[in-house]
Amino acid sequence: YDRFGADRDYERVIDSHTQALELRPPGHLYPAASLSNLAIAISSRYDRTGSEEDLERMIALYTQALELRPPGYPGRGDSLNNLATSLSSRYKRFGLEDDLERRIDLSRQALELQSPDHISRHVSLTSLANALGDRYDRFGSEDDLERRIELHTQALGLLPPGHPMRGGSLNNLAVALKTRYDQSGSMEDLERTISLHTQALELHPPGH
Repeated sequence: YDRFGADRDYERVIDSHTQALELRPPGHLYPAASLSNLAIAISSRYDRTGSEEDLERMIALYTQALELRPPGYPGRGDSLNNLATSLSSRYKRFGLEDDLERRIDLSRQALELQSPDHISRHVSLTSLANALGDRYDRFGSEDDLERRIELHTQALGLLPPGHPMRGGSLNNLAVALKTRYDQSGSMEDLERTISLHTQALELHPPGH
């Protein structure tokens, strides 16, 4: 299957979601869902092409979707996470501090909306931890590093053996602890880092 065929599929999906959005007039019950669906399709194309225009458009669409889901509205947490993720993409590309701070704020709001047993809580914990990790890398705040470790620890605790995302969570916590080891020289952090990486590796048999 060639690249041009895949590109045509992206265009068809985006056109389809654009038409669906246009058919939903102002005041329609589910406009936020249509905005998010179109943003997701454009995000997939951005991952493939790296188009700055697509990046800005998906951020604009996720922003509109969030505005249509005020506090107390179902689905607000998803919109917060979606916008935070898109701002992460722009931060990685351009390094704008405002994008980083807004991403942290949005991720924190999304986490606060979730109960301790929410099915997607590990995703929000990881998202906020990664955002704080980026801020630590930029400014070196020890508080950000400690909070990052705490959040990754909580996320791992929600992913029991057998969960498909456990391996990634083990590695996330290991990387955060290795960062602290590099700063403090704590042998406890180093030993735990090795243990976590070993557990993650054991989840991937030879040839995986």
